[in-house]
Amino acid sequence: MRKRTKMLAGLLAAVLAAGTLTGCGGSGSEGSGSSDKKDAGGEKVFNYSTGSVIVGLNPILDTSASDNAAHNLICDALVRSVKAENNTSEIIPAGAETWDISDDGLTYTFHLHKDAKWSDGEPLRAQDYEYTLKLMADPETAATNAWLFDGVIENFGEALYDDGKKPEDIAVKAVDDNTLEIKIIHPASYFLELASSIYPVRQDKYEEWGEAYGSSADNIICSGPFEVDSWSQNTEFVVKRNENYWDAENVKLDKIVQKVIQEPATAVQAFINQEIDRVSTSDPNWGSQIEAAGISRTEVVPDSAPEFLMFNQKNEYLSNTKIRQALSASFDRQEFVDTLRDGQAFPIYSVMPDTMLIGETPYTELVDGKNYFVKQLQDEVKDPKALLEEGLKELGKPADASQVTIRYASRGTNELSKKMAEWYKQTWETNLGIHVEIDMMEWNVMWEKIDAGDYDVAVGGWGPYYNEPSAILMLFDPENGYFNAEKMGWDNEDSKKFKELCDSAVNIVDEKEKAEIYLQAEELLVYNAVIAPEYLEQSPIYIANTVKNHPMSTNGMENWAAVDVEK
Repeated sequence: MRKRTKMLAGLLAAVLAAGTLTGCGGSGSEGSGSSDKKDAGGEKVFNYSTGSVIVGLNPILDTSASDNAAHNLICDALVRSVKAENNTSEIIPAGAETWDISDDGLTYTFHLHKDAKWSDGEPLRAQDYEYTLKLMADPETAATNAWLFDGVIENFGEALYDDGKKPEDIAVKAVDDNTLEIKIIHPASYFLELASSIYPVRQDKYEEWGEAYGSSADNIICSGPFEVDSWSQNTEFVVKRNENYWDAENVKLDKIVQKVIQEPATAVQAFINQEIDRVSTSDPNWGSQIEAAGISRTEVVPDSAPEFLMFNQKNEYLSNTKIRQALSASFDRQEFVDTLRDGQAFPIYSVMPDTMLIGETPYTELVDGKNYFVKQLQDEVKDPKALLEEGLKELGKPADASQVTIRYASRGTNELSKKMAEWYKQTWETNLGIHVEIDMMEWNVMWEKIDAGDYDVAVGGWGPYYNEPSAILMLFDPENGYFNAEKMGWDNEDSKKFKELCDSAVNIVDEKEKAEIYLQAEELLVYNAVIAPEYLEQSPIYIANTVKNHPMSTNGMENWAAVDVEK
């Protein structure tokens, strides 16, 4: 088994909102935008708030949702993913102006903007992207999102896990200053979406600053539409338009200020006071107050990040499939969202969002809806407690549910997290007769516990980096996935079969055949209750009428270059 370098907890990637690993989407509501529309000089300024601090500005060590949002402001990936019709996405130019894909789908050639520059005026070159990817492939770097390219870019995984290759061996080459060539192992329709997370660092500055790269406003060089103006970690992060950006003339805002506001109520009140241009809340009382103020419009961007329970099979009870199935089948997802999410979410019965595609066809459509494994399980299991008792017998224990104690790791100490913990405790104790102990802990502590495998049940979530089932399934690869066997204890014949299925799917071209393989893998994961899907967030976003444009992708990322406000 390859041993993964321990990654820093937090999302990732692409797809995290506060509270979800992110890769990683999330629960809870936080103020998310404020605007002092003009300063003394008449500049267009957009101030937005976050409930968590930016840990660092090094895009290779993306450790939180706030980090990812900051990198989206100041870094130019090869391409950018933006919202398209039907809650899907499309790829538009960013660092690369155009790109070519070989007939066999294995070679991607990116042509950079000839006038692309860093914020200090130095040319942004293909060599910068080559250096970045080779740095990510170095296991000593511990790049947070490096695992995404394992099994995709040629020789990348072998270098990352020190399996016979070195970082210099990966199939990434700067053909010239403006041309980058990347060779992949198998045709992957989602590779361009992966390329939207390749944020460059510059070799001379990375080597000069070392571990200090991205640690302060003075130790970061920017390639995106904005550059860092100032940064006080616990209070605010300020960026200004990068005048050396290749498309600077079309960037509407002069400055963006991100303020740390940890209390959602404070951010909501600021919005009502017209100090805040954008806010998201799942609290219906606050929503009513916002709507009554008549100063905003409402947008709903359905989340693509599924929330799910993780069952740690290092726990003796949870190593049994029937006991896990009983836990999954015994709670009503609709009741859960009605009680705890106030209509700001909807229940899910598959770990795959319905918008997930294979090629251009929805995965759910290709498998005729057979992926709703939770519904199937609940239809079959009429008495979850009896199923749990069967599991106890299989373990050689008395069929006495009252002897079972499960620890639930709370994902934070805010009010929603407390209510969720109490709801699960009451539901499982009532429906199954077991005892549930609640471990209340801060969000970051919970992820430390997960990394160490020190939990029984925990809430996870993930915003997929690309819109294809493997973006979710690969998380649970028992060897190399983010939620690997070391974290979840899933190390048995089912996990081996799961890996075989996922590995085989990548070489399948036929969409229907590929979908059927993913369906088998999801059955092992969801029907056998390695995880238990819960819900998808759909909190409304309130945007001040003074904001003229506010494009947001399905992964919650703004296209900041297009945002505009009235002076």
